[in-house]
Amino acid sequence: MSLIVTGTGPVLVTESPSEYLWTPQGSERAPIPPLLQAANIVVLDSVKSGNRVSTKDVYKQLLLPLLDSWNLSHRYVATTSPETVRQVAASIAAAPTLLVLISGDTTITELVNSVASTATVTLLTVPMGTGNAFAHSVGLSTPLEAVQALTGGTAHPLRLYEAVFEPGSQLLAQEDAQPVSSLRFLVVGSWGLHACLVADSDSPELRKLGSERFKVAAQRILEKNPVFHGSFRTDGLPVEDHAALSYFVVAAVPRFEATFEISPASDPAENALHVVYFHHQAPDAVMEILGQAYAAGKHVQDPRVGYLKAHTVELEIDEQDAGLRRICVDGLIVQPAGSRVLFRPVESTNLQYISPNKN
Repeated sequence: MSLIVTGTGPVLVTESPSEYLWTPQGSERAPIPPLLQAANIVVLDSVKSGNRVSTKDVYKQLLLPLLDSWNLSHRYVATTSPETVRQVAASIAAAPTLLVLISGDTTITELVNSVASTATVTLLTVPMGTGNAFAHSVGLSTPLEAVQALTGGTAHPLRLYEAVFEPGSQLLAQEDAQPVSSLRFLVVGSWGLHACLVADSDSPELRKLGSERFKVAAQRILEKNPVFHGSFRTDGLPVEDHAALSYFVVAAVPRFEATFEISPASDPAENALHVVYFHHQAPDAVMEILGQAYAAGKHVQDPRVGYLKAHTVELEIDEQDAGLRRICVDGLIVQPAGSRVLFRPVESTNLQYISPNKN
């Protein structure tokens, strides 16, 4: 349960498996919190994100009564197609906008790749996806924590990065493929097992399994246990040259899931990337290494694992098989042309994110 400040008095919110319940705790009115004083408020609900309970509606049972308690006008948009996020991004003007995303990580990435550079946007991510890496990494592990942050949280500059590809590269989707030269990201860029896992788990067959789809996809990939040959440099200095790798991740946040701490030293507030990688291993060793990430990120202390902080990361892929060349950018899959991919920070933007206040 959580105590939330509202315009009509404090409310105790309890959560059951099927709904959120509000119990007023008094009538002491509170002023409109600073984060809710934006000129425009937009709620974007990615209705197909994660595994939802139909009777447990974050918007109707949490956000709507909160906004109504101060008579705050807002626009609610439920996704109806892959175009919805881009349409909402295009509609955001220069006036300061609070954008509440009820979604997972991929929706956030689609938004930051679509919003105009002149837009001034403060993002609140309400974790409703499968992994919710960004939300977990900034301290918003539940929808209730996210709603509380609207009334007592803090806004911070959103650190963004981009993956830059050679001409002819394509962004893959279930519907079609589109040309792509670069993609912004805020969670991860990867190659190797992680990229294959994300790509293969996104099939219509496996998406029906929810978070279990990653386990099924991992089992199928490790049965083949492919080798990924490549080289990479960090900040211009060579690290691996024509190496045989299993795992290569460029992380911008510490967690990919609530308890999967892939990069313990990463901080969303810091403008830095971390590379987590290891050479080709037997399937049992791969599972052992990655299993340590669930133990407070102890895998980075394993001598088989490389762990480096970097400003820029240059990857060169030595594979011809298209399936072994795929790149993952926050859940989006790119088929790169040529051999080189560059990961680097994006210059400052007008985007911010909300996190809880640290006591």
